[in-house]
Amino acid sequence: MIKVNLLKDQTARTRKTFVKPKVSRTGLIFAVLLLAAAAVMGAWTFTVNHQISVDTVRREDLRREVARLELLKKEVEKYEKLKQQRQSRIDVIETLKDKQSGPVLLLNTVIQSIPRDGDLWLTSLSQKSGIIKVVGSTAAPNVIPQLMSNLKASGIFASVDLELIERQEDSSKFSLICTSVKQPQAE
Repeated sequence: MIKVNLLKDQTARTRKTFVKPKVSRTGLIFAVLLLAAAAVMGAWTFTVNHQISVDTVRREDLRREVARLELLKKEVEKYEKLKQQRQSRIDVIETLKDKQSGPVLLLNTVIQSIPRDGDLWLTSLSQKSGIIKVVGSTAAPNVIPQLMSNLKASGIFASVDLELIERQEDSSKFSLICTSVKQPQAE
């Protein structure tokens, strides 16, 4: 009987050969270029998404700022209207003041000539042609010279003279005669 060993000899080991994949250099270059393009596209997408989120936040901030500025604009317009109304009122007052003549101008001048720090009451003011008579009383007689110098400095009186001064217990009555620089208009 003959024995045949069909199994390979275990003693001699042989080297196994692997199949080497054949990769072309052109394919490898295209694969690297494809990966590089994908990386660039990914980075670009990330950058664009980040820029979109930043610009969205900025847009919302700008919308809030526009709303705030619109409110301020309405408020400014409101104040401009008030300013125009007040200016028109001031213009009317100035026009009336410029058109004052005769007795109104005379009364304004006398009122503005009264000293602020003294107690002085005017009881009568009369005008006959170019002579104006001012009658009043005061608790402090030392304000009468101030009144006289203020009337003279007003420019509408050529002369201001003290006609009469009467001393009483707690006050003094006085009378001034003023000569007008120009002849009065209709009284």
